Amino acid sequence: MKKSVVYMLIAVLMASTLPLQASADATQDIPTNAAATGVHNTLVDALTTADLVTTLQGAGPFTVFAPTDTAFAEAGIDVSTFDTQEEIDTLTAILLHHVVAGSVASSALTDGMFATTVNGDRVQFGVDANGVTVSNANVTTPDVQASNGIIHVIDRVMLPAVDIPSTAQATGIHGSLVSAVVQAELLATLQGPGPFTVFAPTDQAFTDAGIDLGALDNEAGKAALADILLYHVVGADVPAANVTECMTADAANGQPLAFTVDGGVMVNDANVVMTDVISSNSLIHVIDKVLTPTDTPNDIPRTAQCTGLHNSLVAGVIQAELLETLQGPGPFTVFAPTDQAFIDAGIDLGALDTPEGKAALSDILLYHVVGADVPSANVTECMTADAANGQPLAFTVNGGVLVNDATVTMPDVPTSNGVIHVIDKVLTPTNAFNDIPRTAQCTGIHDSLVSAVIQAELLETLQGTGPFTLFAPTDQAFADAGIDLASLDTPEGKAALTDILLYHVVAGNVPSTAVTECMSADAVNGQPLSFTVDGGVMVNDATVTMADVNTSNGVIHVIDKVLTPTDTPNDIPRTASCTGDHASLVSAVVQAELLETLQGDGPFTVFAPTDQAFADAGIDLAALDTPEGKATLSDILLYHVVGANVPAANVTDCMSATTVNGNPLSFTVGTGVMVNGANVTATDVPTSNGIIHVIDKVLTPSPTPNDIPRTAQCTGIHGSLVAAVVQAELLETLQGDGPFTLFAPTDQAFADAGIDLAALNTPEGKATLSDILLYHVVAGAVPSSAVTECMSADAANGQPLAFTVGETVMVNDATVTLADVNTSNGVIHVIDKVLTPSDAHNDIARTAGCTGIHTSLVAALVQAELVATLQGEGPFTVFAPTDEAFAAAGIDLAALDTPEGKATLTDILLYHVHAGSVMAADLSNGLPIEMVNGDNTTVGDGAILNGANITLADVKAANGVIHVIDMVLMPPADEVDNTTETGGEALSDGNDGNVGTILLTVGIVLVVAAAGVLLFMRQRKSSLVNIPKGGIIDNMQPMGGMMDARQPAATTVYATATPAATATAQPVVAQTTTQQTASADVGVVQQWTDMNGYTWRTMEDGSTLWWTGSSWEKYA
Repeated sequence: MKKSVVYMLIAVLMASTLPLQASADATQDIPTNAAATGVHNTLVDALTTADLVTTLQGAGPFTVFAPTDTAFAEAGIDVSTFDTQEEIDTLTAILLHHVVAGSVASSALTDGMFATTVNGDRVQFGVDANGVTVSNANVTTPDVQASNGIIHVIDRVMLPAVDIPSTAQATGIHGSLVSAVVQAELLATLQGPGPFTVFAPTDQAFTDAGIDLGALDNEAGKAALADILLYHVVGADVPAANVTECMTADAANGQPLAFTVDGGVMVNDANVVMTDVISSNSLIHVIDKVLTPTDTPNDIPRTAQCTGLHNSLVAGVIQAELLETLQGPGPFTVFAPTDQAFIDAGIDLGALDTPEGKAALSDILLYHVVGADVPSANVTECMTADAANGQPLAFTVNGGVLVNDATVTMPDVPTSNGVIHVIDKVLTPTNAFNDIPRTAQCTGIHDSLVSAVIQAELLETLQGTGPFTLFAPTDQAFADAGIDLASLDTPEGKAALTDILLYHVVAGNVPSTAVTECMSADAVNGQPLSFTVDGGVMVNDATVTMADVNTSNGVIHVIDKVLTPTDTPNDIPRTASCTGDHASLVSAVVQAELLETLQGDGPFTVFAPTDQAFADAGIDLAALDTPEGKATLSDILLYHVVGANVPAANVTDCMSATTVNGNPLSFTVGTGVMVNGANVTATDVPTSNGIIHVIDKVLTPSPTPNDIPRTAQCTGIHGSLVAAVVQAELLETLQGDGPFTLFAPTDQAFADAGIDLAALNTPEGKATLSDILLYHVVAGAVPSSAVTECMSADAANGQPLAFTVGETVMVNDATVTLADVNTSNGVIHVIDKVLTPSDAHNDIARTAGCTGIHTSLVAALVQAELVATLQGEGPFTVFAPTDEAFAAAGIDLAALDTPEGKATLTDILLYHVHAGSVMAADLSNGLPIEMVNGDNTTVGDGAILNGANITLADVKAANGVIHVIDMVLMPPADEVDNTTETGGEALSDGNDGNVGTILLTVGIVLVVAAAGVLLFMRQRKSSLVNIPKGGIIDNMQPMGGMMDARQPAATTVYATATPAATATAQPVVAQTTTQQTASADVGVVQQWTDMNGYTWRTMEDGSTLWWTGSSWEKYA
């Protein structure tokens, strides 16, 4: 046996001197071939010492990694020293560590491949362009074929692996790790059978992590250190080749490790700098950082990258240069759209790979990020959170979690710097994702509004694209409005509710910054909304309590009232305030303390003067800022207000309306509309409590807004009169300041008079017509209360008018059918006849009756039944004895009230009447005059008739002339009827002496009186044509309302027609009148005005007074 061994060794040694390829024999077993190489003597010796030759000569197949003699030498292995069994066992273990059961050709090796050796340890192969390695040895000659396997020649001895702590300690770069393992009392654990994979931080990594083992050398520190170390250990064999991108593995402390392969292997955030360091109980991977235990080793980008569903998201993050941001410490919450969500959104990252595109992409992605941890358990219904781009996200919980309109398909994916919620849509950045209904629903104060929207079937409308502006009443506003949704749950109720709700909606986005003072906007129901900005924003009468609540389809402004649909949201003052033309009016309303009045329910119609109108009127509000001024201002303003709705369509020509201050307004409708003298420049401006008509003048309060022509025009019964005034070119005159008194004949009166205006339409005809018309006009306002029996007044044409006051009032022979129609420049009395101009309208009987000194004469005429005679056409000349003359004559009318007495009285009276007109100038001395009774009388020297003096001559009458005498003329005796009874005889016989004495006395008095009258008349102006400014009113004192008392108001056109203004109407000017005063001690018996315009009074004390124009003077 020994010889055989020697021979074999000699053979091996001989073979070893030959090149390996030349000496190898594929028919020989592995030991024989090894011995024959000449470079494996130490290996063969070792195999022999370990008694492994027979084993390796077995059928195999085996793969032997054969270290050269040099390798053994470099490993310091001296086979001869292995004497003991323990040493031989060690040598056996080393040798078997180089043997793999099976034939493993180099072509079958792959980089990183492991193989288990016969001793149970593992070796790892490296395959690259430089060749093949096994563990730390290079294969210098591969694939040496043997009969029972393959030999790969290697340049190092591979020592069997030791446990992980020992292996780490042997590296020379893990002293801190091994010390920590010992301190944390984990040595025995990591020396256990395993398998373990340890991610071993280097000493530098421990230094970088600032881990101070000394500070951790206590119970708590050891526990913390143990947790850290066990976080580096996986209880399994994890070779580098098995590590895949995004792989995770639970560490021994129960927390996960995450792996990255692309660009190098990483565990969590540590780089693996050396892989697959084999130990007896598995593997070590050397890393450059100490890992911090965490349940979420991956940050948000890495976590997203590893889901397999977020490649587009990660690519977008990288392209938008947000990777570093989202790898930051956070915490962040990312709502992560899936790849399908990106496809559905049509986002093309290639198209966004520009500076502008990156900015847009960044904004989109940051809208998916919240700068805080928002776990799903913290999300509540209607919650919002601001995204990292500054815009809000909205959350819905009921029926599943939604962020904006995206569904959270997987919540709470943890990461090292936050949490990921997977969503099924890409979110579009918006300042308000929720639509209007959802936003309102989430306020907590609009439940009634949302319920109403649903009930009215408007939800879908208000979820539309819009944009809309919603003025959103609160729940309290609905309660205050008393809106009962249940009672409106009918078709009609829903229609009403719809109208109300749509009145709160404007089609368009109206932010509060766009709202201006007096702005209006049409609501969706077609009616206007009105806005106030000064002192807070209001819409109609509701206050905006919260503005600019943005939504995805518009904006919400919260208001404190439910708006009532209306075409006129503003009241009158507010509407006027917003026109831009009525600042003065509004200021005046406020100053006059009428604002609240005009904000009342109304309805009102306001005729609103513009600012220019106020300026033109010269109204100085500052000067009126006193109690008296405010009262005046209030009166002016209320004259512009009618307490009713008066739309322009209801205004008719000549219409009148009573204003709030009690005075009437008059309307003219022609080519335009006028109120009084103001033009209506804009009509029917609607308000919530009435109507405004804009006018160009400030109206002056007046009880008579129409002048005389316009008033007459509007009666409906004076068309002919007005036409005549126009034709006679008197319109402007009668529109003047006046005042005037017009006795206005009706159309019927013109017809009765047969006046043909067409026939008078010539210069001569117009002059005639003018004279007729002016005879109906008195310069001055003569109310009916100033008209007295027998009064006379000069008409504007210079001729007198005579008045009768009895059961009716008459002017000349015309009856006043309606008195005291007031106008802005005078008064109208309606009469039933056209007056014919005349210098003396009254007949002789009436003239005598009105002198005041011929009562006895008139009574005698009546008794003698001669009135009709002296009212005849005449002409007559009457010598009229005064009452004193009758008294002096002792004529007792009662005694003559018999047929015979009447005959005597008739004869006496007719002896005072001459058939014909004889003026005083015609009464020459010795002129015989034949009287109507058949007797003659002769005019004596000084115009004395039978001893009677003419005290007042040439009193004209319509049918003759009167000469006032101071004695009753007695017919010649032989002419007196002899059949007269005792009374007559006494007149002619017994009383002749007394009568003569009385008449002589009276005559003396009358002569003196006549002289006074003549002296007075010489002092008068020669012309009486000019009319005093004050007219008759200035020259007489009214004696009481006789006309008013005797003429009840008749229901005529004046009572029913409405006066209206004309464009040329003059404002009423107050007229100055001179008041006539009389003695308060002596009563007035009678007052009259003679034909020459002088006014007289008979007093209770028997005296006679005349009016000088400034005072009453006694007539001597």
